[in-house]
Amino acid sequence: MKNILHVEVLLQADKAIEIPELEKAIRLELKNIEPIVPESMHTTFVTEGLSDFVKCIQICEIENLHDIENVERMVLEAGVDSLDLDTYLIKIYFYKLDDSGLVDDTSTDESTCKMRRCILPNVDFCGIWESLVFQEPIKEILLQYAQTGMNFARHNVNTNIISYNRLILLHGPPGTGKTSICKALAQKLSIRLGKQYNFFEFIEINSHNLLSKYFSESGSLVMSMFQQIKNVLEYGDSLVFILIDEVESLTRARDAVLSGTEPSDSIRVVNAVLTQLDNLRKYPNVIFLTTSNVTEAIDTAFTDRADIKMLINPPQELAIYTILKAAIEELIKVKLIINAEEHDKFDRLPNINAEQKEVLNTTQKLHLISKECVGLSGRVLKKITFIAHSIYIRQPQCDGVHQFLVALHKAVKYQKTQDAGLTKIK
Repeated sequence: MKNILHVEVLLQADKAIEIPELEKAIRLELKNIEPIVPESMHTTFVTEGLSDFVKCIQICEIENLHDIENVERMVLEAGVDSLDLDTYLIKIYFYKLDDSGLVDDTSTDESTCKMRRCILPNVDFCGIWESLVFQEPIKEILLQYAQTGMNFARHNVNTNIISYNRLILLHGPPGTGKTSICKALAQKLSIRLGKQYNFFEFIEINSHNLLSKYFSESGSLVMSMFQQIKNVLEYGDSLVFILIDEVESLTRARDAVLSGTEPSDSIRVVNAVLTQLDNLRKYPNVIFLTTSNVTEAIDTAFTDRADIKMLINPPQELAIYTILKAAIEELIKVKLIINAEEHDKFDRLPNINAEQKEVLNTTQKLHLISKECVGLSGRVLKKITFIAHSIYIRQPQCDGVHQFLVALHKAVKYQKTQDAGLTKIK
């Protein structure tokens, strides 16, 4: 059986076209792309008239049907060699972006917003999936899990025989991308499942607002909010994603409540959440996405309901290298780094024996910097190139990649010093 190459096609928002005819044009266009590699985007086309209807063609991941754990390794080792399309089953997905963004829910008269909503695929979530880099196949596993859950639901698999709640729990230290991957997963599924549902909605629950202002009424407020969600789910032709960030706020361990270390009102909140999750499980068109920084504080009855519990660790050196490489290439693209030479290009994979060489190329220098970045959160890594430019370049443009790498190395040391100072203050 052939492995699958996934291709996503972003359409022009104001144009209508017959998809079967457009798919033929896209398949013809793919044969003209050189080189064709995973995780690449194409906005200029050879096929005449294609740009009138298509904004971009995204060559996405290779789905290894035999060994999902080796997908990331297979893609990394593919290098820049063009894929032979005849050896893959190509799946093409067409979509348009909604530009409304996340907006506060206004269905109640309460002054405090308890959830935000948007239509998917959404322009605000565009590019998040591609920007997230992990050394483990986290994205691939989550995508396969979610698609399987929805497939079971569409086929009405009896949950009394095979238990599945379509509930994901991502946990780990702050700044590792848990919330981002939830939003990116919802966006990706809204593209991949476009033929199964008429529309997609994303709901982000503000759990802190449920507990702070009306604390004594928290349980009833949770019930009221879930009733609103139930009303949305009644439209069976939609797929709804519910994000509960820092879910420990709503699912405090009840043994802590009974021992007196948590407010007694918390037990009513936990009971309300668990009851409502069980009630909503009968709807086949909902996926719950939850995150937590402190899983030990979560009631075990909630964690038991999660189909998949995944630890998201801070990125390690190869993932860090990929993050920094993308950031520097973006600065070159927008001409904030100028005079980049051909030999300044970065390899897809660095030479792990770089420190053994006397003269290092740009790839090896960046890999050494990446090793020094281990311990920094993904959130910090995404801004470290900005810190390097603002503190150590201090000019509108940086003259050459080498100069920027020197600045980046200084920025990493600066950031670690600042983080150590914050730790001492605590």
